Amino acid sequence: MNVSRYPVAIAGAGPAGSALALALHALGVEALLLDRPLAQPFRIGESATPDVAGLLSRLGAGHALDGQPGYHGNLSLWGSETPRLDHFLYRGHGHGWHLDRAGFDQALRQEAVARGVAVLGESGIDAIEPADGGWRLRVRGLGEAEARVVVDAGGRRSPLAARLGIPRCRLDRLQALACHVDCPGELSGYSLVESAPYGWGDAAALPDGRALATLMTDQDLARAQGLEHPADFLAAWRATRLLSERLPPPPRIDAVHAFAAHSGCVSRAAGPGWICVGDALMGLDPLTSSGIACALGDALAAAPAIAAMLDGDLAPARAYAKRADDCFRRYLAERRRHYRQENRWPERPFWQRRAFAPAALAVPA
Repeated sequence: MNVSRYPVAIAGAGPAGSALALALHALGVEALLLDRPLAQPFRIGESATPDVAGLLSRLGAGHALDGQPGYHGNLSLWGSETPRLDHFLYRGHGHGWHLDRAGFDQALRQEAVARGVAVLGESGIDAIEPADGGWRLRVRGLGEAEARVVVDAGGRRSPLAARLGIPRCRLDRLQALACHVDCPGELSGYSLVESAPYGWGDAAALPDGRALATLMTDQDLARAQGLEHPADFLAAWRATRLLSERLPPPPRIDAVHAFAAHSGCVSRAAGPGWICVGDALMGLDPLTSSGIACALGDALAAAPAIAAMLDGDLAPARAYAKRADDCFRRYLAERRRHYRQENRWPERPFWQRRAFAPAALAVPA
């Protein structure tokens, strides 16, 4: 039986996986990129911070932002009764982008294909076991394969790390409940963010002329308030001030879509013959708008560590794990600081849970 052999197999072709394939290609390392099917066709929009352009430039993929509308800052109602504008220019940065995530992800995958990376669609790793010098894999749509290094780029469930017995720490049960609606012109270019007793909501314009309205709360609180039901979702939206003024809720919506948005990380970032990147490494609160930047940064940091693994040197992988630990510590401190700025509902469960959130959590090498 023919067995396909690759130096590296990457499970997941989102931004982190595709960017890693590009970074490895630049180092002369061949990789198999496995593009798993989406669980649901609805795609939640995402904001990309100004530093994303520089990261894409390092990958030679700056064109992935072509046609994506500018994101200039946030208008927020948080910790105060007065809205506040946080414009990126105030920080000395350029603008960010409100992404069509499906189009952005596709642009990165297509760039990988154009450079000769082997990309297998509708695929994933169904089984994995150690083999001489690496791993033996059962790959959907390919059959048996071997890889010397495997990469988990499969999202917040860390599916490949779970198969390897690497546990994941989950800090909360944050859930995003979202719908698409027609977008008024005055929303273009900014994200709206507004806190509420049960959590917070946000809204942003999308490249296709619609807007994405999202309510964020913990999974149990969403069930208790019925936010997965269109009528209750609309009622909570109408009860907001900033969101309902700038993006008036429609009379009805057909469905509310739920997405995991919890914070967490794998207990180990890398080990002999494996490594995690993107959300599979650490899942960040959407409040930070840093998921895309972190995914691209992980890819650029992981590529030389993987190249060194192939040469038998694990020291760069340990440095990569130390980087992940430092990044997650900074994220937790910033997350706690931001949530503590809102103290109008200290007795409500959502805010009580954030008030006592940890300030640090190590990701051991």
